[in-house]
Amino acid sequence: MSLDLKTKLDKELKDDAEIRNLWLEGIHNRDHRQTFKKTNEFYDFIIVGAGTAGCVLARELVYNIPNINILVLEAGPPNTQVNDIMRSPCETDWGYFSEDQKMSSIIDPTKEISNKGFPYPRGKVIGGCSAVNGMIYIRGHKADYDLWASQSPEYKIWDYEHCLEAFKAIENNTRKNPDEEFKKFHGFNGLLYVQDRQDDTYDIIKDVFKVAKNLGIPHNNDFNGIRQYGVGEYQHTMKDGKRFTLADGYLIDALKKVETYPPSKPFETASPHGSGDDVAKFVAVNVKCFAHVLNIIWDEEKKDENVAIGVKYFYDGRVHESFIAPKGEVIICGGTINSAQTLMLSGIGPKNNLEENNIKVRKELPVGRNLLDHPSCCITARASVPNGNSQLHYSSSGLELGMFYKGDINGKIPSKKHFLDERPDIQFYASTSLLDPAVIANDAKPKKDKILSMLSVLNLPSSVGHLELCSSNPFIHPKIFLNFYEKPDDLYVMMSSLKLSCEILKQPPLSTVWGVETDVDKEMSDEDWEQYIRKKVIGLLSGAFSSYHPCGTVKMAPESQGGCVNHRLQVYGTKNLRVIDASIFPTIPAGNLNAPTAMVAWKASRLIEEDYKNKA
Repeated sequence: MSLDLKTKLDKELKDDAEIRNLWLEGIHNRDHRQTFKKTNEFYDFIIVGAGTAGCVLARELVYNIPNINILVLEAGPPNTQVNDIMRSPCETDWGYFSEDQKMSSIIDPTKEISNKGFPYPRGKVIGGCSAVNGMIYIRGHKADYDLWASQSPEYKIWDYEHCLEAFKAIENNTRKNPDEEFKKFHGFNGLLYVQDRQDDTYDIIKDVFKVAKNLGIPHNNDFNGIRQYGVGEYQHTMKDGKRFTLADGYLIDALKKVETYPPSKPFETASPHGSGDDVAKFVAVNVKCFAHVLNIIWDEEKKDENVAIGVKYFYDGRVHESFIAPKGEVIICGGTINSAQTLMLSGIGPKNNLEENNIKVRKELPVGRNLLDHPSCCITARASVPNGNSQLHYSSSGLELGMFYKGDINGKIPSKKHFLDERPDIQFYASTSLLDPAVIANDAKPKKDKILSMLSVLNLPSSVGHLELCSSNPFIHPKIFLNFYEKPDDLYVMMSSLKLSCEILKQPPLSTVWGVETDVDKEMSDEDWEQYIRKKVIGLLSGAFSSYHPCGTVKMAPESQGGCVNHRLQVYGTKNLRVIDASIFPTIPAGNLNAPTAMVAWKASRLIEEDYKNKA
C-alpha cells in the first residue's frame, strides 16, 4: 500500500477518533442526561465482541446454564452484507496498520533495511474474522496443545486429547464416506459446517500435485488427522459451497433461546426484562451491533480488589453502562488487538505504558506483549492455460492445495526428510487466485491472466512482536509492532520455502505453461535463481506481509512465566473477568487460527459453567 494511502487512512482514523473524543470529553462538561445513558441493565454475562469466540461462548453458555441472560456487544455491523473476503479499509475492518520496522539485512549486514508498515485487517462484524477470512479449517499440530499443557500441572486440561474433544464437539464435517481413521479425529454433529471442495480441482493445481509426488512429498487427505505433513486439499468452513461463519452456526442458535425469567432472582428490579409477580418470557441473548466498548467498570467500593461489575460502551450516540448480576462475569472476546487494548484502557497492563497515557494502574501485567503471527511470502506465476478463477482475490471456494513440511534452517531447498518431519514449520498454499499484496497493488484492475500463487507461511516463528497504547482514547488504535524476521532463523526457513516454490515451478508439466509475465523466468540459470531468492529476501524485509493470524497478547500461563490469564482464563489480580479468544494463546498453533479460537471458547464455556454452579 502506498504511503499516500497510509497517510489518508491515518488522517481518517484520527478524524474519526477526534469526533468520538468530543463525545467522551462531553461527559464531564454536559448534562449527563444528554450524553450518558445509565440503563441499569443487569446481565449474568456480558460478552465483549461477537467474533468467533463470542459467538461460540454465547450459545454454549445460554444452552448449558439455566435461566441466564447475556449481553453481547459488537463494535461492527451485522454480517449480512459481508463479501467473501474483506478488503481493507472497509466498514467491517478495524483499519489497523502495523508500525515500520528496522533491522539489519541478512544479505548485507552493513545495511539497515526498513520494513514499511502495512494494513493489518481484523474483522469488525458479527462473526468477526470467521466472516471475512480465507475459510481454511486447520486446527494446528498436536504438539501445539501439548506445549500449552506443559506449563504447569493444572494446564493439563489444554493438552491435545482434551482439545480434540472440543474440536470434535464443534465440528459438523460433511465429508462423504469418511474412513474410520478420519472419524477418530472429526465431529459430525456440531454447529460449524466443514466441507471438502465442491468443484473440480483446476488442472494447474493437479499439475502441482503431480510435481509434489515426483519430489517425494507424501499425500495427506486430512491435515487435522493423525499427521500434518504432506500435500493435499484443504477443508473449509463452508456449507453447500458458501461461507459458514461461527455466527451462522452458534450466535443464530443462541438467539433462538427463550428463557423463563424467575421473579426470585435477586437483581430482578434492575433487570431490563422487567419485574413483578408474573413470570416473564425473554430472549436470553441480547446482541447490540455498533457498540464500541470503552472500558471495564470496577467496583470502587472495594478499594483493595479489582472487581469487574460491568462495562462502559459507546452506542447510538451515547455512552452506556451495563452491569453484571451477583454471580455474573465480564468476558472479553474482542480478539488479539482489541482484548489487549480494552484491558489496558481499564488499567490492566504494563505499568510504564499505562502511566504514560495517564491511566490508573490496577494490575501490572504484560498485556500486549507476546504478539505472535505467521509471516508470509508469495511467488506468483502467470500461466498460459485456462485455470478457472481469474479475479485478483481469493477464490470464492477457498484456497485449493495445501502442504506442510519442515523448512531448512540453513536456507537450502528442503530434502525428502523434511517432507516427513513430524513437526512441520511451513504451511504452503497453491492457488489459482492472486494472493501477493505487492502484486495486487501493482495490478489495480483484474486481468484475464491465469494465476498460480505459491504462498509460504512461517508457522512456528521465533520472532515475537508487541502492541502498546498511544492514547487513553478508546477510538485511537494501539501501535502494532510485528517484528517479523527479527530472528535470523525465521528468515532462513522462509528462504528455504521460497526455493522449494521455485523448484516446483521449474518442474514439468508446470514449466511448460508459463506465460511471458511470470514472476520468475524459466530460462534462469542456477545463479539467477539464487539471485532471485536474495532479492525476494530483501523484499521480505522491505515489504513483508502477514497471514493475519495474530494471537498471544493476553497470554495464558502462570503469572510468574509472563501470563496474563490463568488456566481457566481468569485475568490475574481481578474478579469476575475473563479473556476468551486467540489473545490467550501462549504459543501460536501451526495453522489457521479460526478453529483453535472456536475450540478455546467451547472449552471455556465448560469452565465458566463449573464456576457459575459453584458460586454461592
